[in-house]
Amino acid sequence: MSDSQKYNSESTTPISESNDKNHVSKPKSLKKQFLTIFLVVATELIGFGLIIPVLPLIGATYDVNPLMLGVLMASYSFMQFISAPILGALSDKYGRKPVLVLSKLGTVFAYAVLAIAQSYWLILISRLIDGFTGGNVTTARAYISDITTPENRSKGMAIIGISFGVGFILGPSLGSVLYGTQYGYMLPAAVAGGLSFVAMILTIFLIEEPDHRTKTSSALKQLLNGGKLFKNKTVLLVCALQLIFLVMFSGFETSFAFYTNKIFGYDEQKNSVLFIYVGLLALFIQGYFSQKTVNKFKGRISVGIICALIGLGAMGFLSNIWILLVALAFLSLGFSLVNTYLPSLMSVVLPENLRGVGMGIYEGVGSLSRIIGPLVAFALISFSLRGYYLILAGVLVIGVCFFILLYKDSPQLENNESTT
Repeated sequence: MSDSQKYNSESTTPISESNDKNHVSKPKSLKKQFLTIFLVVATELIGFGLIIPVLPLIGATYDVNPLMLGVLMASYSFMQFISAPILGALSDKYGRKPVLVLSKLGTVFAYAVLAIAQSYWLILISRLIDGFTGGNVTTARAYISDITTPENRSKGMAIIGISFGVGFILGPSLGSVLYGTQYGYMLPAAVAGGLSFVAMILTIFLIEEPDHRTKTSSALKQLLNGGKLFKNKTVLLVCALQLIFLVMFSGFETSFAFYTNKIFGYDEQKNSVLFIYVGLLALFIQGYFSQKTVNKFKGRISVGIICALIGLGAMGFLSNIWILLVALAFLSLGFSLVNTYLPSLMSVVLPENLRGVGMGIYEGVGSLSRIIGPLVAFALISFSLRGYYLILAGVLVIGVCFFILLYKDSPQLENNESTT
């Protein structure tokens, strides 16, 4: 029996040595598709960034208690945690483009509700709708996997990373300006909805469905088979690392303004400048990665985690703004490396017929992390602000050690009748 016919003890599917090059779908212009995916994801994330910084202010308008405000802040990620695998499975069944259009339509509707909302409950409903239909990144990653080979997969994932950088910079900046007008939060919501509408139109007219995509018979069966992916050691390890890393990073994002205020006396304006600095670094770093062809991910992911833990660890000791800027540079480099190469590794391991639901699981784990991270952050910083960042660095030390010791190069899992 050949190696390609043997079953991996960690998987319900056989392992295939065949290269993705033989199966990948290539639209007429890869650069055009990359540009379109960038515009689609970037406009969505700019809209997201417009709203997130002002949500606490919106909630305060209706004099809600801290628990209700926490529910409002977590609602988007919670619904995305539920919906990401579902939308991924639907994209496996019906195609990437229809799901991208559907998710954009849901986002437009959600922002329309937010723009006219006159109560806390309508605002909450708008966030729940947006979270449930927010399958853009999930489906975009699956689409990138469809149109690229393992060698240039990281280029496509870096394009999505650049979109995050643009959204991270422009969204909060626009939001702070627009919220200061006489229209309150209605104007940011309307602008965010308009950007999502533009993204939907771009998707309809510019996105080409991959020429070759393994179609599935049932979205429900896709979800059930998606759960079986965790029997594969590499899939389980990647998702565990995604959970740990994003819990750490989302905790940093949530607590950073509090940290700089206590250590350096920075206000909202100065913190915005620091966030723009981090966003610009991530933008340029991932722009560099988008030019590189890589099919070995272990070393780059490990270096990314190490850079992140250096940045977080330094924040446990520093008291100089220039050292803080260096620490943030390490943190930005670490996030960029992990955010580019970890999803690339996940997509390479997934079989073609489970890419949508598999990437949905990956993004769902990320959404769960963004719920846990802030809760852990504010539970720990009440005891020790600097100690919290040292704990984050320590957890990442453990994470990178386990990744280096447990990860071994895995071939792509093969399509199989049991998983279609």
